[in-house]
Amino acid sequence: MRKYSIFMTLVAIGFSSCMKSVSINTLRPADINIPNEIQSITLVDRTAYERDAIGVIEGIITGEGINEDQDGVMAMFSSLQNSLRVSPRFDVVLASEKLRGQNILGSFPDPLDWRQVDQLTRKYNTDALLAIEIFDSNFIITNGKRKNTRTVEDADGKKVEEEYTEFFAEGVGNTRIGVRLYDAKNRTVIDQDIYTQNKTWEASATSLKEALAQLVSKSQATKYLAQSVGNTYASKIAPMPVRISRSYYTKPKKNSYLSKGARQASVNQWESAIETWKAGLKNASDTKASGRMAYNIAIGYEILGDLFLAHEWAGKSFVDYGEKKGRSYASQINNRMITEEILDEQLQLPEPKSQTETGNKDKLDKPTIKIKMKDN
Repeated sequence: MRKYSIFMTLVAIGFSSCMKSVSINTLRPADINIPNEIQSITLVDRTAYERDAIGVIEGIITGEGINEDQDGVMAMFSSLQNSLRVSPRFDVVLASEKLRGQNILGSFPDPLDWRQVDQLTRKYNTDALLAIEIFDSNFIITNGKRKNTRTVEDADGKKVEEEYTEFFAEGVGNTRIGVRLYDAKNRTVIDQDIYTQNKTWEASATSLKEALAQLVSKSQATKYLAQSVGNTYASKIAPMPVRISRSYYTKPKKNSYLSKGARQASVNQWESAIETWKAGLKNASDTKASGRMAYNIAIGYEILGDLFLAHEWAGKSFVDYGEKKGRSYASQINNRMITEEILDEQLQLPEPKSQTETGNKDKLDKPTIKIKMKDN
C-alpha cells in the first residue's frame, strides 16, 4: 500500500512538471444587467431615522454608538467605490446629503419620490441613484477560559510542555444592509435587496482583561462587514476583473518543436510559439506529442484573445489526437465565449441621446418596482 502511495505521489509530481502555468486577466460579468444608458451613479445615505430621537433610543436598546452605523455606511460606500474603480462600467459620485427614511422596524421605507431622485441625479450629473436605506449592526461578546498547553524551558534549560489556563474573548458581528438602485430616466427601481454579513472574531491571552483588549472593537467589526457587502454589491452590478489560469505542455523535450514552442511561450512570444507547434504537427509521428502541441496551440490562441480558434484547436487536440484534456478545455472555452457575449452586452455604450426627451420628469409618482424583494 505504501509503495502505491509513493508511486502516485511521484506520478503527480512528474505530471505537473510536464506543464507550465500562465495567467489570463479577464472580466467576470455582473450578476444583473443594468441598462446601458446608465453610466454613472450617485451614492446616497438614506439611513437617517424619521426622528433623531428614535435613533438615540435604538442605540440605547442595542448598545450601538450613535455614529457606528453611519461609519459603517461610509465604509460600505468606500469599499463599493474602490471596487468599481477597477471596473470599466460606472462612474460613481458620493452625495453629501443624508436622507431620512430608515424605520425602527428594519424594513424598507417607501421608495423615494422621483422629484428627489431627479434633483440628486441632476445635481451630481449622474444617471442613477443608489441608496442605502437599511443599516443595522450588532456585536455580541462572550468570554471564557480553557486549558491549553505551551512549550517552556525547565530549570535545566530543556523544552517541556506545560498546561496553563487560557482566557478567551469571542465577538460575533453581523450587519443587515438594504440597498435600492433607482433608474432616474426610466423611473424604475432596478434592484432592491437586503444583504447580511456575519463573522466571528476571537482573541486569547493569559488574562481576561488582556483578551478583551485584543479583541476587535464593534466599530471595527461593523466597518469590516460593511466593506464586505460593498465588494459583493460591486460584483452584482458591474463586471469585475478576474484572473484565470491555464497550463500548457513543456515536455517531452526530445520533441524539439514542442519544447522550443514552450520556451517561446515562456517569454510571451505566443505567435511564434503557435507557428512552431503547427510546424511540429506537420513533422510529428508521435500522436501523444501531436495532441499536446495541438492543445498548446489552443492555449496560445486563448492568450491572444481568439476564442474561436482556441475552441477549434482544443477540439482538434481531442478528436484528432486523443488528448483527453482537450475535451474539457473545449468546454471551458465555450463557456468563455458565452461569457464574452454577456460582457459585450453589459459594456456596450449607449446610443447618443436625442434632442428631445419623452415623459414628464417632474411628475411626483412613486417608483415602479420591477424586482422581487428578498432577504439574504
